[in-house]
Amino acid sequence: MSRRAQRARLRLKWRAAGAAGCLAVLAPLALGKGVDLSLRADDRSPNVGQQVTIDLKAQLDPEITQACDQMRVVVVAPGVSVRKALRSLEGGKQSRRIGHWGAFRLESLRPKGELRWVGRLRPNKTGRWTLVVPNLCGAGGFVLPEGVKRLYLDVAR
Repeated sequence: MSRRAQRARLRLKWRAAGAAGCLAVLAPLALGKGVDLSLRADDRSPNVGQQVTIDLKAQLDPEITQACDQMRVVVVAPGVSVRKALRSLEGGKQSRRIGHWGAFRLESLRPKGELRWVGRLRPNKTGRWTLVVPNLCGAGGFVLPEGVKRLYLDVAR
């Protein structure tokens, strides 16, 4: 084997070892291990136009040292696929219709104390709305296809 091929092989081994090390450090947070989320609404069967307060709490294992300061929720309208909404946010082929209540939107929650976030929404049509926490602690990307945590709201007239 030539010296050039040996160096290339050695570089590849070091890159693989570095990637494995990064995964070992980041995997617990990325996979949700050590993170327990609680997603609640003050009214799970509101009327159209009624304000609903969303409360998200996190509990972290002491082993996790990454800051958890930003959380979001995807609000998915009745009849829209959660998978399609998350893929669209990830930059898939579907159009990005964030802010359009006929489909879905990405809503940032405001911090309210340590590891607690609050948000408000007013559903504008009847049916079963799905609220999805798409990732953990502001981490990049989204947990596909289902998100990390879900909550359903049954909206009536």
